[in-house]
Amino acid sequence: MNAKTILVVDDEPLSVKILCHHLRKEYTVNVASNGEQALQMAGGDTPPDLILLDVMMPGMDGYEVCAALKANPLTDAIPVIFITGLSEGADEQRGLDLGAVDFVVKPFSASRVRARVRNHLELKAYRDHLETVVKERTAELLNKQQQLENINCELEQQHLELEKHRAHLEALVKERTGELLLKQQQLEELNSELEGRVIAEVRKNREKDSLLVYQEKLASIGQLAAGVAHEINNPMSFVTSNLRTLKSYASIETEYRAALEAAVTVYCPSEECARLVGVKEELEIPYILDDTAALITESLEGAERVRKIVLDLKDFARLDGDGIGDTNLNDCVQSAVSIVRNEINTVAELELSLADIPLVLCNALQINQVIANILVNAVNAITPWGKIAVSTECVAEYVQLTFSDSGRGIPADIIGRIFDPFFTTRDVGKGTGLGLSISYDIVKKHGGEITVSSEVGVGTVFVVRLPVAGPLETENISG
Repeated sequence: MNAKTILVVDDEPLSVKILCHHLRKEYTVNVASNGEQALQMAGGDTPPDLILLDVMMPGMDGYEVCAALKANPLTDAIPVIFITGLSEGADEQRGLDLGAVDFVVKPFSASRVRARVRNHLELKAYRDHLETVVKERTAELLNKQQQLENINCELEQQHLELEKHRAHLEALVKERTGELLLKQQQLEELNSELEGRVIAEVRKNREKDSLLVYQEKLASIGQLAAGVAHEINNPMSFVTSNLRTLKSYASIETEYRAALEAAVTVYCPSEECARLVGVKEELEIPYILDDTAALITESLEGAERVRKIVLDLKDFARLDGDGIGDTNLNDCVQSAVSIVRNEINTVAELELSLADIPLVLCNALQINQVIANILVNAVNAITPWGKIAVSTECVAEYVQLTFSDSGRGIPADIIGRIFDPFFTTRDVGKGTGLGLSISYDIVKKHGGEITVSSEVGVGTVFVVRLPVAGPLETENISG
C-alpha cells in the first residue's frame, strides 16, 4: 500500500522541520510555505490525503486557505487540521466552522499530532468506503427498479394484445379471464416479494457496515488504552515509589536535623549557636523543609491522579476482561464521563445523580460505547454553554439511565429518524450518522429499550432501560 501524503503548510521553518521529522517515518510529507502555494499543490494531479495548516502566514492566512479548499469540489474532501499558536476558543471555533476537522495549539506534542493525523486519515478512509458502498447499493436498487418496470411493460403489452383480439375471442377471453387474473396476482406477489428482499438485503448490508465501523472503533479504543497503560503505568510506578521513598528520607532528615540542632545548642559556644541560627533564618531553612514535604505530598497526589486516569481508560475499554458479566452501570457512566470529560467541560456543566442500583448482566464495553455516544451527541447539541445531567435508578426489573441536555433540541419532523443508519443533522464531514444507530442496536440486543423526547430550543432527553437479568440470548452481545 502506498504511503499517505501529508501537506504541511507553515511559514515557520522550525515547525516545518519538527513536523517533517516525525511524520516522514509513516507518511510522504510535502511542504508549502504560503497559502497560494498550498492551494496550487492541493489542486494538482496528486492531491494530499491530509493538510496540516498554520493560521498566521503572510499573504493568505490559514482561514482563507481553508475556505478556498472547502469551496473547491476537487479539494473540499481533504481533511484539514489547524496547527497554530492561537489558543482562544473563538479561533478554534472559526476554524471548525470553516470545515477543519481538528485544531492543535502550539507548542504541540509530536505524538499527539501523529495520533490525530492517523485518526483523521482512518476516518476519511471509513467515509470513502461508506460512500462507495452507498453508490453500489443505489445502482443495485436502480437495476431492480428497471427490471420491475420491464415486467410491467410486458404485462401492459399483453393486455393491449388481448384487447385487440377481444371482439372475435370474447368467449375464449371469458374462459381465460380467471387464469389471467390469477397470473397477475402471482406476479404482483412476486414483485412484492422481490421488493421486500431488496429492502431486507440493503438493510442487512447497512447493518454489517455499521457493525464493521463499530468494531474498528472499539479496536482502536482498546489499542489506545493498552498503549497508554503500558507507556504510563510503568514509569508512574517508579515515580510514585521514589516519591514515597523521598518522603521517608525527608522525615528522617528532619529528625536528624532536630537532633543536630539540639546537640549544637548544648555543646557549641553561645556565639557560634547565635551565628548558626542567623544562617538558618537567612537561608529560610524551616520554610524549605516545610515546603519540601508539601511539594512531595502534592507530587504524590498528582501521580495518584494520573494512575486514576489510566484506570478509567482501562475500565472504559475493559482491557482486563471480555464478553458479558454482571456490571454496575454507575461504573460505566463514570468511565464514559472520564473519557469524554474534556469535550463536556468546553460546553456544559455536568450533573451526575447515581442511585444505588443492582448489577446488570451485559457487555460492559458495548454499554460504555452507548453512554459515550449519547454524551457526545449532547455535547454537539449545546452552543455555546449549557447543562448535561445523567441519572440512574432501578425501575421494576430494569435499570434506567436518563440523559438530559439543554441543547438546541430535535425538530418533530426528524426525531423519528435519528436512530436510522447514516442519518445525521451535522454538516458533511462532521458525522457519519452511525452513533445513535449503533447505540439503538446495542440496547435492543441487550433486551432493553432506548427512547427520546425533545423540544426545540429547550433540550433533549434520552432514556435507556436495560433488564437486570440481561438479554434472553447472550450470544448477540458477546465478544
